[in-house]
Amino acid sequence: MFAEDLSPFFDTTSGFAQLATVGGVAVGVIFDNGYALGNVGMLGMASSQPSITLKTSDVPASPVGSAVLIGSASYLVAAHEPDGTGMSRLLLESAT
Repeated sequence: MFAEDLSPFFDTTSGFAQLATVGGVAVGVIFDNGYALGNVGMLGMASSQPSITLKTSDVPASPVGSAVLIGSASYLVAAHEPDGTGMSRLLLESAT
């Protein structure tokens, strides 16, 4: 079986990642908080869905409800989306 080395993607020194605390453990993650415009009648509505991408092996056993700290922002894990390749996306909601 082919096993990809994902560590360069989550290198917090010279890679794409930044350090975050997920369930009390410091891990390298890729943080995304892009905005989306939803169709709500004539006006529309702006929203965002913060998420982090990390190695599935770094995801806590029961991630939903776990605390996530990225910089000074606190979040809770709302959903876990493993992609089957060793990577996972955790959807976040604001803890404040």
